[in-house]
Amino acid sequence: MLWATRRVTRGRKWWLRLGAAVVLFVLFVWLSPQVYYTYYGFLFEDLPRQLVIGDPPGPGRLAQLMTFSWRANLSAHSQGLLGWAMILTALWRQKHPPVV
Repeated sequence: MLWATRRVTRGRKWWLRLGAAVVLFVLFVWLSPQVYYTYYGFLFEDLPRQLVIGDPPGPGRLAQLMTFSWRANLSAHSQGLLGWAMILTALWRQKHPPVV
């Protein structure tokens, strides 16, 4: 996700880089449960095929993840750290010119 953030935000204005990082973070938080469930489907053959994702996370949940107040577990705290890392990656000064 950090690589994707860096790649998508390269050569953009700071506010576009910040917005792209937030959008990518929302997509990760929203879609990663389905990716993990699909992976588990390969490991456990009798696992039923189903969608496990719900509505996208709202601003409140994102704020709770970023302030580490969502749930007191490693998964939630790791998502919060990833969010901050994606924002820092997007806002970090880039030395390379934009990719066209």
